[in-house]
Amino acid sequence: MKKWKFLTAAALTLMLAACGSDEEKATETNEPTATENSETSASTETAAFPMSVSPLSAGSETEDGKSVSFEDVTFEEMPKNIVVLDYGFLDTLDALGVEGIVGIAANGGKGNIPAHLKEKYVTDSVADVGTLKQIDFEKVAAANPDAIFISGRQAPFYEELKEITPNVVFIGSDNSNYVDGVFETVDLAAKIFGKEEKAEELKASLQTKVDEVKEKAAGYENALVAMYNDKKISGFDNGEDSRFAYVYNDFGFKPSTTDIKASSHGSDFSYESILSVDPEVLLIIDRTASDVDTIKADIENDIIKKTRAYKEGKIVYLDGVNWYFSSNGVTTEAEKLDEILNELK
Repeated sequence: MKKWKFLTAAALTLMLAACGSDEEKATETNEPTATENSETSASTETAAFPMSVSPLSAGSETEDGKSVSFEDVTFEEMPKNIVVLDYGFLDTLDALGVEGIVGIAANGGKGNIPAHLKEKYVTDSVADVGTLKQIDFEKVAAANPDAIFISGRQAPFYEELKEITPNVVFIGSDNSNYVDGVFETVDLAAKIFGKEEKAEELKASLQTKVDEVKEKAAGYENALVAMYNDKKISGFDNGEDSRFAYVYNDFGFKPSTTDIKASSHGSDFSYESILSVDPEVLLIIDRTASDVDTIKADIENDIIKKTRAYKEGKIVYLDGVNWYFSSNGVTTEAEKLDEILNELK
């Protein structure tokens, strides 16, 4: 009898162990393997292509007055070798974690590239294809790109770049809806490279900063955006063709004047002109990308010392690299907003 009980117990133990083993196998079977995950990811990526993308501007007028018409681009697969000729878009690709950048306009390392991008992309492993306005087409071709991204400075070379690859995408900017335009470039990059989740995170963070600056700007009567370049001053209002109209229209500052000649490069604006409009906030963009102390000696002269901005300590010096050379990048735009927030405490 005891022996039978022992055998029964042993059999029961074996049965339970077998059931447990079956359950584990079932569980293991239901969990995708690393190989299956990889295959699913590759399948999802493949399903997104062929992909057609449109330029972020219908056309662009070059400095010689000619208009360039940009075409839609169809990618048969996700680009793997990328040449980027716009620092703002390079910044966005970097923030999204996009890999495969094989060429940029580094100008021998002397280009006005944001420091975080220079450290990463001005290297021997990334081709230096010239400057923003003087492209070395042979080096672009040698990089064997399957995608080239350009902006307004390279618009005159659109047809020549298409001879290297038909996949030339124009990334324009829209001063009338500036922040939305930045989001549009983020969405475009995310669509091409499958980074939608990261894109939403970056856009939400940037929108928070935009809202903070708008709240800050609402507390001031008016402001003036001016650019310093080799001892010369240019003024910018909120006009349609003003390069920095978005400071008023999107960031919320009220212009101290709307009578500045419309131009993407601003209008010559003397120190007496600044005093005549007497802004409460004076935003100085340092086009020369020099240190602040260097331009302060010129800006804060006896005339400027009579303005409200000087008397109330509201002259804000802004980084020319971010503001003039790499606008529209999701990280550089955040840094631009932080400059304003940090100075207008």
